[in-house]
Amino acid sequence: MKEKDLIKRAKKGDVEAFEKLFTRFERDIYTLAYRFVGNKEDAEDVLQNVALKMWEHLKNFKGKSSLWTWIYRITVNESMRMLKHRKSTYSLPRHLSTPSPDIHLEIEDLIMRLPDRERVVILLRDVYNYTFEEIADMMETSPGNVRVILHRARKHLKAMWVRGRKT
Repeated sequence: MKEKDLIKRAKKGDVEAFEKLFTRFERDIYTLAYRFVGNKEDAEDVLQNVALKMWEHLKNFKGKSSLWTWIYRITVNESMRMLKHRKSTYSLPRHLSTPSPDIHLEIEDLIMRLPDRERVVILLRDVYNYTFEEIADMMETSPGNVRVILHRARKHLKAMWVRGRKT
């Protein structure tokens, strides 16, 4: 069934249509959440929160953007909410805590070590290619502040990279 038809049915309260929609995006939501929150348990909590928000607010989805863009924003907002309220400190997943010859894993490791706001901005801008204005909307700040956070994040990444290469 086409996405538009599922959306129409889900807006009318059709649970089966909603489940089909959610299942289409579930893995992407989890992956995105994991990149932000950095651990399985919090990513699973974000996934559940996104499902609930989607169900509660799908009736307000106007279709001005794609459904994935709408879900993406919910996921980013829920991930950021999780970061703000998380009581435990972040620890690196075991597969990232040891040095790896794979440069992609090294970079991912460095990104995961950034402060939460810097990690969010660098992921949204450099990995997902969102504009400064879109990021500012998601983070409820100004585009200028997003630029400052991005500058700091890149500066921190560079310093960590250089430090890691000297050892």
